[in-house]
Amino acid sequence: MFSFFRSNPKPLPGHAAAVDDRRSEPRLSTHGDIVLLIETPQPIEVRARLIDQSPSGFRASHMYPALASGQLLRCRLAGVEVPVRVIWNRILEEQIESGFRIEQGPLPATKTPD
Repeated sequence: MFSFFRSNPKPLPGHAAAVDDRRSEPRLSTHGDIVLLIETPQPIEVRARLIDQSPSGFRASHMYPALASGQLLRCRLAGVEVPVRVIWNRILEEQIESGFRIEQGPLPATKTPD
């Protein structure tokens, strides 16, 4: 599994027992701040917080309601940018959660501060 994010590799509770769970890969709990870089219709940077990750994607919370399923953008963490695609969005009371698929191979590992 890649370590693009500072992860805390704990399987999410109830993951295996969820009846309507359509995930093809296990998710690991993670945390950290990322920046979503949206190019169109005009360039914008959206701050987001990681929730969980898998080898091919991640889930993050943010406050930007205009993301659309299928939209291609870039994700930045610790100076590394990778292309990602928005897979789904869920609007909650005070935030938005989105699922992203990484569009280009495994991501480089980041170093955790000593």
